Amino acid sequence: MLILLSLVPLLVSIAIIALLRKTSGLVRVVALIGSLTPLAFIPILMGQVGVAQSTDWFSISGTAFAITASLLPINLLLFALVSVIAPLVVLYSFGFMDVLSDNKRFYMELLAFQTAMLAFSVAGSFLLLFVAWEFLSVTSYLLIGFWNQRESANHAARKTITIILIGDIALLAAIAIFFATYSTLDFGAIIAAFSAGGMSAPVLAALTLVMVAIFTKSAQFPFQEWLSSAMEGPTPVSAFLHSSTMVKAGVFLLMVLFPLFANTRLMPVIAIFGALTALIGVFNALVGNHIKRILAYSTVEELGLMMFALGIGAYSAALFFFFAQTFYKALLFFYAGNLMRANKTEDIREMRDSGRNKVLLFSGIFGVLALAGFIPFNGFLANVGVEGASTSAYTYAFMLFIDLMVSAMIARWFLLPLKGTVNKGIRERLSLSYDTLPKTMTIPLVVLAGLCLVSSYFVGYVQSVSGAMQGLGYSFAPAISIGFVDGAIESAVVLAGMLVAYLLVYRMAQKENRGLDVARRIMGNSLLFDGFYHYVAVFGYHVAGAFEFFDSELNAGFDSVGRGATAIGNRARMIQTGSVNAYALATVAGLVIIIVFVVIG
Repeated sequence: MLILLSLVPLLVSIAIIALLRKTSGLVRVVALIGSLTPLAFIPILMGQVGVAQSTDWFSISGTAFAITASLLPINLLLFALVSVIAPLVVLYSFGFMDVLSDNKRFYMELLAFQTAMLAFSVAGSFLLLFVAWEFLSVTSYLLIGFWNQRESANHAARKTITIILIGDIALLAAIAIFFATYSTLDFGAIIAAFSAGGMSAPVLAALTLVMVAIFTKSAQFPFQEWLSSAMEGPTPVSAFLHSSTMVKAGVFLLMVLFPLFANTRLMPVIAIFGALTALIGVFNALVGNHIKRILAYSTVEELGLMMFALGIGAYSAALFFFFAQTFYKALLFFYAGNLMRANKTEDIREMRDSGRNKVLLFSGIFGVLALAGFIPFNGFLANVGVEGASTSAYTYAFMLFIDLMVSAMIARWFLLPLKGTVNKGIRERLSLSYDTLPKTMTIPLVVLAGLCLVSSYFVGYVQSVSGAMQGLGYSFAPAISIGFVDGAIESAVVLAGMLVAYLLVYRMAQKENRGLDVARRIMGNSLLFDGFYHYVAVFGYHVAGAFEFFDSELNAGFDSVGRGATAIGNRARMIQTGSVNAYALATVAGLVIIIVFVVIG
């Protein structure tokens, strides 16, 4: 199949890297060339939009199972996003990965991650989707725990794979139900059969299980905490993970299966959980101090808004948000990596003089304005699109509140490292560190900064993708509504949030307020859900301990009974001597005893 053939160069690149020495300079070159190859296939694949290709893989009892690859407009969009971001991630890694001996394993895992995501993006059936879904889980586990000499990285990787495994099991169960109901795993065939036959109890159960899988993969409440822990991985991995790959896999699956979810009772559930996730994410980000974890929580908020938009039926707005977030989130993670390298810390309160490097500064400004939703950046259209699709005054007010919090959060994140330092020695060291940042760590920022602005003009293309999906039976209003009043309100909210952040950082930073401190603790604890999870985990630990004690004591009791029975058996065996006289005597004695009991009775 031509669609899956586009993945072959990546697999070849992984094989070549595996044959090279750990310290070979060719490792990075091969990785960059391999990551670029999918871009060459995009013009070819654009000529086959709407085509689905399948090939038989295996059969069981006469039933053939095929791998189906699809090129619906939404598939091609995700394929293109991953193909654009991956080479930038690899290029950025040239400067970020200092230890040559780490390069071989890192780039092999990174290219495997890209391959899995590209396979996922073109999946036209549950079979291919599940294979890619699992490879995404495995490769993300390897990349998050890449620095396995750190116990924190190992813990984060285990936490990630454990939570995601819940969704994997749910997805597998849903696939079994779909196959039992429709005798096929192809998305197109399932959607067509569903449209003809309508909803049934098994299908509703399957969709509920799919929803659980979506929530785990895209870090929705109550599974959101693994995403911040995943920041233990290298920064290029964080950028790739949060911009165009695994964390969006759940959202993308919901978009693909939207005709099944539309008009079901699950849509309000998705909207409510998405809204709650957005609140948890933005509150944690607002009070956080770890430069990457703040961005991770902002991703949780963005994923929550995408789910919220889909839950209220705003498919087109969610799709453009999905598209726009790719560029500014990758940019901001790259920016964070540069600050970490220059300051030798991950705490934004300890970072200084980030304005020394002008390329870094202006690229960061572009990313911040895009995420905040400032006109004319792509984030502005993404935010206003969701606001315009709001179905009531309450959802509209909720969106404005989230936008206010987001703009304040990202402005604080950006302004704190801008502060200068009074220590001349530290200032000179920082100046040198900023000036000597590798070009490979700044070029991707410039490219992405341009894309944050240029991608606003792709809103028409994204709407055409939505229109094409509607023509295939996806029921929603494809147009993104952006009115003058909505745009003016959004701009005012963004400016207000930034003003609040400025006052907090430069005017009221030294003032102590007990009420504010309590609010920070609540917000930084995921609205107290983290504490709840902790107590649930502790309770589960004690329950498990009780079961372990009972199990061990029960085993000890059975062991004692077994040993007693064995001892009795060993004693009883001594009666068997093989002597006829002894047996005759025992028989006579037994008869005498029986006669005595009979007479007495």
